[in-house]
Amino acid sequence: TRLLTLKPQTHDALVSRSSHLPHLVAATLASSVLDPKRPKQQAALCANGFRDTTRVSSGSPEMWRDIVLANRPEIRAALDGFVRDLQRVQALLRGENAAEVLKFFETAKARRDQWCAQGASPSPE
Repeated sequence: TRLLTLKPQTHDALVSRSSHLPHLVAATLASSVLDPKRPKQQAALCANGFRDTTRVSSGSPEMWRDIVLANRPEIRAALDGFVRDLQRVQALLRGENAAEVLKFFETAKARRDQWCAQGASPSPE
């Protein structure tokens, strides 16, 4: 266990990106992809990656409502930043530059692998 002392505003900004944003992304993905208006084959094509990515969306809706309403300004800022990141990914795909797309995935993998190697996650993976 590590103790981390932060000012409340710093805490709220950091958890908005590392906890609240992932939950909103997972919930949005689950809601969108599994929308009954989509073709019935859609759910049949959702496999382990989708299950793992959307796992946190199974959390308590009441608790998450309270969290996002309490930290609304920081979460909105985190969402704005994430949308800009997604727009950069869209630009990569419009450009069709295979080397840049590869670099995007390599960078993400390296950052996550480094985070995991530092013992930041108790996950057994």
